[in-house]
Amino acid sequence: MNLILFDNPTFRQNLLPFTFTRPVAGIRVGILTIAEKWEKYLGIKASYSTEAYLSKKFPPHHQADNLWINGAVCPNTSLIKAIKELKVGDALSQNQVIIAVRTPDAEVPEVITGTIKEFTQPVTLIDQVWKIYQKNGAEIREDFTLLTQDRKSAAIQDSFTQIYNPDQVFVEEGVQIKAALLNAENGPIYLGKNSVVNEGALIRGPFALCESSHVNMGAKVRGDTTVGPHSKIGGEVSNSVIFGYSNKSHDGFLGQFRNWRMV
Repeated sequence: MNLILFDNPTFRQNLLPFTFTRPVAGIRVGILTIAEKWEKYLGIKASYSTEAYLSKKFPPHHQADNLWINGAVCPNTSLIKAIKELKVGDALSQNQVIIAVRTPDAEVPEVITGTIKEFTQPVTLIDQVWKIYQKNGAEIREDFTLLTQDRKSAAIQDSFTQIYNPDQVFVEEGVQIKAALLNAENGPIYLGKNSVVNEGALIRGPFALCESSHVNMGAKVRGDTTVGPHSKIGGEVSNSVIFGYSNKSHDGFLGQFRNWRMV
């Protein structure tokens, strides 16, 4: 099958300004982007169906058997099982939202020729900006399991680094860490390849530090936080998703306290 992640026009509009420069599936929530999650689960490289002005950088690739998946939907094991059972012409939906269509067509068909199957199990749908932050902790947990299953963490050699619940801390190769505190009692902590945690950093899970990113000296990081690749953070950060190639090295607070409510 050929994997194409398509933008739902309404969801894309809701997710501005992030979707000005990327397809919906390019949004990071958890450790991975939505596209990276699908690629990891299915073992297929994705292409995108998005706005015309983005298509030069994110071109769609069509074949005789195309699996079109809504780029706002995050995968899980039950959803993957249901999608793999689709026959050509069939679609999967929930609450009148198309999740996936399997078709030879070069576009998402307006009329489904096969069976539309209703998926009744829970689905994480990133159709509003605030859901990126609301769902981030749960997605860190999902991605942590996906990325670390049957793998062994690299060792932390620094004797001055304190770790709580080490089974929920995973360190990729090349990580540098000195005199930090990692508390994974409330959720996993993932340190990506060649990332750096500097002296005096206090980190609570769920937390993801992606490839080649830095946590500055004395930083305080609360749970449900993701730092995208090639980024830097300092000061106090809570329940935030920092996309790649970003810089918040200064002191000061970023994020929200968990007892705040969105209505």
